[in-house]
Amino acid sequence: MIPSAVAGALILGVPAVIIAYLVLYKQPRWIFWFTFALILVGLGYLGGTGALSDIANAVLGDAAPEVISDEPSPIAP
Repeated sequence: MIPSAVAGALILGVPAVIIAYLVLYKQPRWIFWFTFALILVGLGYLGGTGALSDIANAVLGDAAPEVISDEPSPIAP
């Protein structure tokens, strides 16, 4: 099974690269490659913050498991 961070990168990265290619088709190549580098930086930031996993879970429907703490919940007086 593909990790959720990789799935999130594919969900966001592939359409972004395709759109950049279509929009910048007649521009000089270096503009496209700079745009590609900016897309990679953006995906790296989203991966570092954990947003890629959240996006993949939201799109693919895989809910993240609840974090169960070993500490008991506080009792209100």
